[in-house]
Amino acid sequence: MSNVHQFNSKDLILEKSCDWISAIDRGLTDDEKEQFKLWMMQSTAHQDSIYELAQLWDELSVLNELSHLFPQRNNTKTSKNKWMFSYSIAASLFAALMVCSYLLINLENSYNQELAKVNYTKIYKTKVGEQATYVLPDGTIMQLNTNSLLEVAYSKGRRQLLLSRGEGRFNVAKDATRPFSVMAGDKSFTALGTVFNVQRNTSSDLELVVTEGKVMITDPSVAVDANDFKDYQLADNSTKKIRQINANIVTSGEKAVIEQSVTKPITQLSMNDVQRDLAWQNGMLIFNGEELSDALNEVSRYTATRFELSSAELASIKVAGVFKAGDVEGLLESLQTNFSIDHERLGEHVVTLKHHTES
Repeated sequence: MSNVHQFNSKDLILEKSCDWISAIDRGLTDDEKEQFKLWMMQSTAHQDSIYELAQLWDELSVLNELSHLFPQRNNTKTSKNKWMFSYSIAASLFAALMVCSYLLINLENSYNQELAKVNYTKIYKTKVGEQATYVLPDGTIMQLNTNSLLEVAYSKGRRQLLLSRGEGRFNVAKDATRPFSVMAGDKSFTALGTVFNVQRNTSSDLELVVTEGKVMITDPSVAVDANDFKDYQLADNSTKKIRQINANIVTSGEKAVIEQSVTKPITQLSMNDVQRDLAWQNGMLIFNGEELSDALNEVSRYTATRFELSSAELASIKVAGVFKAGDVEGLLESLQTNFSIDHERLGEHVVTLKHHTES
């Protein structure tokens, strides 16, 4: 059933009467006076509505004007039924105004929401150590990792995002008419109905992990339009087209590493691999055999603290464990307990590390 309010003849008369009363209050022109007289002569219902509203309006100028225009009308009828009718009109008028206001507000909100889905631009960013989740106007859920900067630009034909730094996870709302692409460095990642994670290390070093659906990797110069979008979603049937634009398709459970703008062979991830790569989404960091220097570089993304290692031998130590992102003290304590690695603070944001035997 439609929620649109259907006005009956009484509602229309009431609405017109309100217009006339307002016009009388401000003062009728000669032409308006003639139009008003003709409207009043069309129906006794018009006359009754005008006089009852005039009583409610309670403006002497209105009553005087009516008395001047229609001197024959008896304005002294104030029976109980008349006043009850006046009360009814007032209630109806109030209800009509409330309904109109409600409809206008909701129509405006709906219009603004639909407009935002089509044309929407905004910049999102997080500080060092900060993570944030946003819902875009089309329903896409976006989670940004530490120290990230991303610009969203929606238009009628496409949904385009620019990741200038950092890392983001995108749970993309399906829209067959508008491709969803994340540009990072010199690559573009186009979602084919998917959930995926993009990490930008440098403009030429990137990582992509797909946890649902498919993502196509291309150069930003390759524009995926809506007509081709459905074809790309059926990647198995568009191998030739994908080869022509030098694209790579990454599917659920796979990872693509891009180094020096070159996409390395796509790898299949185990469940543990996925959990390790995406642990940041739960505020954690998981290491499983990474060199200490690499692990510390990852930790540094979440804090202002910088680490200095005393030797190459120390940098190459393999580390493993689960740490809370940004918890430098917990990391230093773990290194002391498990690897006998001592630390010393040089100022507020610099920590030097060395083997206990070097002390």
